Amino acid sequence: MSEVCSQRQWLATELAKMPCVLKVYHSDANFLLVKVTDADAIYDHLVANGIIVRNRNRVKGCEGCLRITVGTPAENANVIDALKQYV
Repeated sequence: MSEVCSQRQWLATELAKMPCVLKVYHSDANFLLVKVTDADAIYDHLVANGIIVRNRNRVKGCEGCLRITVGTPAENANVIDALKQYV
């Protein structure tokens, strides 16, 4: 399994454990589409923590979603750590 595939699976599993995550959509790409409780607030929180994601909240069919790129193990861990700090 490639590094991207293994990291995508790890990130999807960890994201699904977060209270602010409602759904992690299946992906074969290098990103995950994630439905969250408050896309705008979570986007702002991640940006404030130096994590850049795409806010898809205003895209038809993607309301309430963020697009998170699968990164290195350290980058993916940073995303999870930042989401754990989200209140």
